[in-house]
Amino acid sequence: MEIRLKRSDFLGELAPMQGIVERKTTIPVLSHLLLSARDPRDGVLHLAATDLDVSLTSRCEADIREGGAIAVQAKKLIEIIRSLSAPEVLLVQEEPRVLAIRAGTSRFKIHGLAADDFPTLPIVPAAGDTRVQIPFADFRRMISKVLFAVSAEESRFQLNGALFKIKDGALEIVATDGHRLALVEKREEALRNGGEGDSVLVPRKALQELQRLEGQAADAALEFRRGEHHLSFRLGQRELICRILEGTFPDYERVIAKDNDKKVLFDRKTLAEAVQRAALMTSDRARAVRLQFSSGQLVISAVNADLGEAVEEVACEYDGPEFRLGINPDYLSQFLAAVETERVRLELKDENTQCVGYPHPSNNAVPANGTGGRAAAPDAPAAGDVSRSESTTGTASATGADGRYLCVIMPMRI
Repeated sequence: MEIRLKRSDFLGELAPMQGIVERKTTIPVLSHLLLSARDPRDGVLHLAATDLDVSLTSRCEADIREGGAIAVQAKKLIEIIRSLSAPEVLLVQEEPRVLAIRAGTSRFKIHGLAADDFPTLPIVPAAGDTRVQIPFADFRRMISKVLFAVSAEESRFQLNGALFKIKDGALEIVATDGHRLALVEKREEALRNGGEGDSVLVPRKALQELQRLEGQAADAALEFRRGEHHLSFRLGQRELICRILEGTFPDYERVIAKDNDKKVLFDRKTLAEAVQRAALMTSDRARAVRLQFSSGQLVISAVNADLGEAVEEVACEYDGPEFRLGINPDYLSQFLAAVETERVRLELKDENTQCVGYPHPSNNAVPANGTGGRAAAPDAPAAGDVSRSESTTGTASATGADGRYLCVIMPMRI
């Protein structure tokens, strides 16, 4: 193999690969990237990385004088290419397991593995069961609004990803870890043409790597395809393929309270800063703050027997009876960080009922208290695990023409 290519193009395609490879693995080849140029006439160098569950392939233009393939240690290759200053890089496979890298006055030789040792990558046929497209910028924004709610507990594998559901011409993404739930919806005309009513569980790592994909045009579209056991996400010359998570996702609509009659409006930034300050006096073992609501004011307090206490007062739009509840400040802070509007609305009922947060457009007034003419639904589930609730509430209200965004946070007893 002898290939000459631009350093900037090469590095641009190498960078997304580093999150895929396994740094700590008992299978050495999983810490390697596969570089291949089978046909010199193509003028393309193909790159691939995998951890057996998630794989990423890409390509970049190159002047191929001689074809070949080799698997090289990913971390070291990226470090070398990033350190070079010359605009072009020459790759020469001097031996079946040795790759020479030359750029300007720099010379490197990196030992690798035979290309045949690299795992066979899954393929999702172009004519898969589901094939839809969505603007990548919108898709990344949707992922950022729910990723924090994906469970990191390996024992609850059905919650180790997000549910993708296509319905009524919209893509709905939902994630929960049993203590909070995030849901975002985006309406897209193209979604009406395929996959209606289809749902699938996408693993956490795939979501993280999709969110990291950059360097694409602002109007680039992400193509999503579903095969029998794998999902394909194609963005330009890059394709990420992951295994479909097995298991049954909770009936999430049942845990979204519909009869929370206390609606409180806040300036998002002011509330977020106050919650973060109060959280400084909590401990990892007792991660909770008390929210005390009264007319026009919220008092956030945290008490720590070892450290002391913190009290924050925040102005709000609320005119109703006093009440209080305990909540994990991290859960509330992560929701507030994901919201893009200047104001937020919290819908609450009592200390035993979950808090539901929504973005609130500044030009769309909502009553500070009362149901706003909406019919009351059956009682929402009390404090507990949102993934196991058996409540019978219906569909949540929309938050805009493009769909909705909400976050359910279970209360804590203080």
